Amino acid sequence: MIVHLDTASVIPVFEQLRSQIERLIASGQLRPGTKLPPIRQLASDLSLARGTVNKVYDALARDGLVETAGRHGTIVLDGSKVTTSSTDLAAAADTLAVVTRQLGLEPDAAHQALDDALGRL
Repeated sequence: MIVHLDTASVIPVFEQLRSQIERLIASGQLRPGTKLPPIRQLASDLSLARGTVNKVYDALARDGLVETAGRHGTIVLDGSKVTTSSTDLAAAADTLAVVTRQLGLEPDAAHQALDDALGRL
């Protein structure tokens, strides 16, 4: 599972991780039955507190996207439960706009970064 966290972002790392895993599930890149990395391992890999990763997994479980099976790990469920809306997209666009301004970049740079990111998917 590949996720990218930006500790300098205005978006909390909890939300960055939660939304990225949610999108991986929704896009089918994490298929039903896939076992997520153990909390301790993912926390170590991303240099996060275990509590942060645990909180992310709990939130995903509450949303019905994963199931925690105790010692057997956390398993991806059906990604069709992910609901997206134009509000979600607008919020993501707003975040990109804020970061673009904070970095002092021109809008063309944001458009290019978005095109590059979409190409990597």
